[in-house]
Amino acid sequence: MLLELVIAALAVAIVYLVYRNLEWKMKFEHKVKEWVAGEEKRIREDAIMRSSRVVSGKTLEKLVPFLDRFSYDPHDIRWLGDPIDFVIFDGLSSKELKQVVFCEVKSGKSATSSTQNKIKDLVEDKKVKWYEFKI
Repeated sequence: MLLELVIAALAVAIVYLVYRNLEWKMKFEHKVKEWVAGEEKRIREDAIMRSSRVVSGKTLEKLVPFLDRFSYDPHDIRWLGDPIDFVIFDGLSSKELKQVVFCEVKSGKSATSSTQNKIKDLVEDKKVKWYEFKI
């Protein structure tokens, strides 16, 4: 009889613990869903802001050559976009080519990427060459 009471008590305890575990699991899942919903809104807003900055930056890049304070003739510029914004063939339009310039446009607090820094180093170290491919 005592053994049966112990077994019954253990069974009740196990059922109780399983029930509590399910209850905690459901509460935890509910809190996670609430957190994800709140973070999703913030993440989406952040993504929209970043995207609008990128789009406006790409648009402004194309207008830079037409600014009064820009040092080169807009006709001498070829837009690449990535990884460098422009290649400037200084003097091309007047048929008196002086130099080739790589130009990266930045605004606000933006900085050059590691790839752009490597390209800058290669240009400054004169590790630039001409390659002609004939078919």
